[in-house]
Amino acid sequence: MNETLPNPPWRECVATLAPETVERKAEEFFAKGGFHCAESMLLAFGETLGVPVDLRYVRGFGGGLGQSRCLCGAVNGASVFLGLLLAEDRGSHQARGGGREHRDHAQVDRAIQKLEALFKERYRANCCKWLTRKIAWGTPSHLEHCVSLTGETAKMLLRVLQEEAKTGAAEAASSAPRGS
Repeated sequence: MNETLPNPPWRECVATLAPETVERKAEEFFAKGGFHCAESMLLAFGETLGVPVDLRYVRGFGGGLGQSRCLCGAVNGASVFLGLLLAEDRGSHQARGGGREHRDHAQVDRAIQKLEALFKERYRANCCKWLTRKIAWGTPSHLEHCVSLTGETAKMLLRVLQEEAKTGAAEAASSAPRGS
């Protein structure tokens, strides 16, 4: 069964959430909490929106997919959160294999694509090797750079969530039964 949950509370919360709030939380989890970029994203948004998260899903994303310095962990963590939140919103556990498109999968994909576009607009790339090319890995400068990047990515994720909340509210209003 694939029911839309009525008026999910996260939608109301993100509407009034200040970008600086999620930026600060993500940065604090990374800089002071001992968590890496992907974990910090999940924790910051999970705590802020009251969504339970399990860090085991993103443990290997720090340093760009298992320290490979490939896809940025902040982007990975944000993408995992989008999937968690938006798929949960639709209440779906349907498979997408075999070329089938399901609405909630498409919504998650579009949200991640929006996030990716914002990130690349700001940083031109999403690969840790490129993002840290001028910084010695493991140094205080590296940590400072990645903490800031994680905070900026948190603001981008919030922007995508705010857009998704507006889209969801508009869809709900247009599909609501009208009186005769």
